Amino acid sequence: MVIGPAARLAARLKADLASDDVDVVWHRYASGLLREPSADAVVLDGGDLVDATAAVRRATAALLLIIGPAEDVAATCLEMGADGWLPSGSAPSLVRAQLRALLRKRVAEPVEAVVEAGRLRLDAGARRAEIAGREIQVTPREFDLLRVLVENKGLVLSRDKILAGAWGSRFVGEPKTVDVHVAWLRPKLEGSGLRVTTLRGVGYRLDVLDQRRPRVLFVCVRDADRSQMAAALFNRHAQGRAWAESAGTQPAMRVHPMVVEVMSEIGVDLTAAKPRIMTADLADGAARVISIGFRDGEWPVAGARVEDWNLPDPGSQPLASVRAIRDEIDSRVRSLLSTLGF
Repeated sequence: MVIGPAARLAARLKADLASDDVDVVWHRYASGLLREPSADAVVLDGGDLVDATAAVRRATAALLLIIGPAEDVAATCLEMGADGWLPSGSAPSLVRAQLRALLRKRVAEPVEAVVEAGRLRLDAGARRAEIAGREIQVTPREFDLLRVLVENKGLVLSRDKILAGAWGSRFVGEPKTVDVHVAWLRPKLEGSGLRVTTLRGVGYRLDVLDQRRPRVLFVCVRDADRSQMAAALFNRHAQGRAWAESAGTQPAMRVHPMVVEVMSEIGVDLTAAKPRIMTADLADGAARVISIGFRDGEWPVAGARVEDWNLPDPGSQPLASVRAIRDEIDSRVRSLLSTLGF
C-alpha cells in the first residue's frame, strides 16, 4: 500500500510487482488505510510523514517504509516505529528491493504451545482455553487476545501492541477494537484468578491475583478521600496477611490534600497515591467490596457482595472533622479485619 500526495510510485510498483502476484493500492491520505482489510507493507511517500507515521502505527503493525527528503524527519519517524527510510526521488527499483529486504527480516516469533496463568490454561495447538480444567468458550479473536495477555502477564501493553501480537502485523483497524474484545472477555475469566486491568490512556495489563490472601475493595465516587484512607489503613493493619485496593466511579485527579495531611499525621504517606476508575473486573474475586458515600441506586456493579459504610464526605469538612472521619474508618477497618479472621 502506498500513501502520499502523488500516485506515480504506486502505479510503477503495481506494474513492477504484477508478476509476483502482489496487489498495490494507493491512498492520498493515511486515513485511507482503514478502508483496507489488511496490509503486509505500507509506503509513505512524501506529505507530513510524522503525522502519517503516527496514523499508520495506530491502525496497523504492518511493515512501514517512509520516503522523504529530510533526515531529521526520517529519524523521528523511525523512532515512532517506521521500519526503514529512503530519500525522496529513490528509483522504484530501489523501493521494491528495500521492501523485499525488510520483509525478509520479519521472522515470526514461535508461539508457545501451552501457556498458563492463575487457573487458566491455553493450548495453542488445540485452540483450547480451560479454567481449573473446565473448557471455556472463546472466539478466535478472544483466544488470541488472551494468549498475548498471558504471555505478557504483569506487563502493560498498549492497544497497538495487543493488535500486532494477537491478530498479526497485517491486521488493519481502529485500536479501540481491543476495548470491545476485552469487555467481552472479562466475564469469561471468572474464577481464573486473573484480572485484565485497564490503565487509562496507556493500555491493559493482565494481573494474577493472589488467591492465598483475601482482597478487599473500597469504592467511593471520587476515590480521593474515604476509599483511599480505608485501603491504606487496611493494608497497614493487615501486615501482608490480606490486602486492599481503592477505586472511584468518577475518579479525581489527585487525593484530597487534607486527606494526605491527616494520614501523614499517623505515619501513612498518600502523596504518591492516585485515584483510579472503578471497573467490574476490580470487584471480581474480592472477599469484600465496601461502598462509601453512594446514594440508593448509584452503585455501579450489579451482583457483587457489597457492604455500605455511610460516612460523610470529608471534602468540605474542617481539618478536625477529617481527622474524626479518619479515626472512624480506622475503627471500621480493624473490625473488618477481625471478621476476616485477622
